[in-house]
Amino acid sequence: MVSFRELSIHFDATKGKKQREFATAVFKSKVKSAQAVLKGFNIRYSDGDRHILEQEIDLDIEKIEGNTVKVAADFLLRDSSGHIDDRFQGWVQCVVIANT
Repeated sequence: MVSFRELSIHFDATKGKKQREFATAVFKSKVKSAQAVLKGFNIRYSDGDRHILEQEIDLDIEKIEGNTVKVAADFLLRDSSGHIDDRFQGWVQCVVIANT
């Protein structure tokens, strides 16, 4: 049986590194396999306008254990200087599709 769960993952204002946060989807029965797909996102600089060099949002299944699926999200916004020296923040929405 295929089941779906929607997750929201929030990222606080950070600079100097790519951010990685986690969320967990809980299903009614044991999960055999799962994938996470991007539903929506908001990514922005915290302190004003910058020229954008790179945006990255990457979703991975970190762990499947019983009826839970742990999703990891990588989140990056880099300006044209090539350094991650400006604060950025936002959120990611994903859908976890599980074979239960």
